[in-house]
Formats: sequence, C-alpha cells, structure tokens
Amino acid sequence: MGTALQLVDDKNRVSIPAKFRDAVIANTDPGDLKSGPSVMIGQHPESPCLIAFDRSWIENEMATAATENAGGSRFNTLRAIAGGAEPVGFDSTGRAVLVNWMKDEVGIKKHAFFYGSINHFEIWDPATLLAADDASVLPVVKNACRRIMAEKGLA
Repeated sequence: MGTALQLVDDKNRVSIPAKFRDAVIANTDPGDLKSGPSVMIGQHPESPCLIAFDRSWIENEMATAATENAGGSRFNTLRAIAGGAEPVGFDSTGRAVLVNWMKDEVGIKKHAFFYGSINHFEIWDPATLLAADDASVLPVVKNACRRIMAEKGLA
C-alpha cells in the first residue's frame, strides 16, 4: 500500500520503494530468494500502466479463475498479465531495470509513480496518468500523483 514517485535513469533503472519490495520479499518463498528477490512486471490489462506482483498473487488469481467460467473476462485478464509479464530482479536498494518495451508501451520516461493496490502495485508515467480520462483511473490515484509531484516541486 502507499505511493511513491521515483526517478528513472538513462539505463531504465528505477528504485522500487521499500514498502513495496518488503511486501514482495515477505510474500516470496524463501527458497525462491536464493537467486535474489524479484517481482513480476507486465502491462496492466485495463489501464495504461505497468502492474507488478509477486508469485503468490499469480497463484491466487489462477485459483480464482479456475473456479469461474472459462470464457469470462478473468481469463483474458490472466492472459494479458501472464503473457506479457517478466520477472524483474532488484537489489538491496530496490534498484530494478524496467523492460524497455514495457516502459515505452506505457510512456514511462523520467519518473515512475508507484501506487499500491493491496495485492499488487501499479507503475505509471505521471503525465500519462494525469491525462487519462477513462473510468478505469480513479480520481484518488490522480490526486495522489498530483500531491506527490507538488511535494517534489514537479507540478
């Protein structure tokens, strides 16, 4: 949960905020951490942003989808997330490299806005978020982005 605004450097590196990476590590099987922590990142199935989640979220989503109808939108959501998701490792400071095509697809340039959503988090380009006019982007998300940008002197 929570929000953060992070810089993206010229090598597509961004620091995943501590509160988000701590949650990912806490939800990761210790055996899976032997090669270092990672988070799954892919395109959000409904909004023009990235979605990041740990492997336990995938298992929960798959179990839920299996109990619902096979032709429903939930399977399309799973397809969109799983097919385009990549495991992205991060170091002790949270520094991770965003996959170039994903970053470009959602317009992330110099800053990345992180927004926690209970069991996953979203990564937005602030300008894309603030310009979005569809119903899939709640005003509270835009307001949080505006506030944090103003706090950092970017608005």
